[in-house]
Amino acid sequence: MAVHKLMSAYLLLVAVAVAVHFMVFPLYAYDSGGEIMDAAHNVWHVLDVLMAAGLVLMMLTTWREKRRHEGDSSVDLRPWLRSNVMFYGTVLLALAFVPNWFEYAWGSNSKPIVWHVIDTALPLMFAVEAHRLWRATSV
Repeated sequence: MAVHKLMSAYLLLVAVAVAVHFMVFPLYAYDSGGEIMDAAHNVWHVLDVLMAAGLVLMMLTTWREKRRHEGDSSVDLRPWLRSNVMFYGTVLLALAFVPNWFEYAWGSNSKPIVWHVIDTALPLMFAVEAHRLWRATSV
């Protein structure tokens, strides 16, 4: 299905963008005084919106996959476990992302360690789900 391929491509592009920016951010973001420049903040603001949309997609696709394997009475535990880990991992990631995003957007002191966890886990989870969606359409 073309919709699954589009969702897969979107998740993969966001995953790559977040991972690359997370790695290169320390190289360009700070001025000579050690303060973060506005350009670096602007890139994160754009990526935050893309990550939020990706999390909504992830919630929908992982929930559908979880529901598909809930009623499955087969002996194979692997698909059931994979779908549950992805769904609940996405829920945990969203629960970490949303409050920290609002704190950051409102100028409050967001927690950098939470952002490091989000910016590390999100690209991995998005890439895994993108791969699953892409393969699901080609079978």
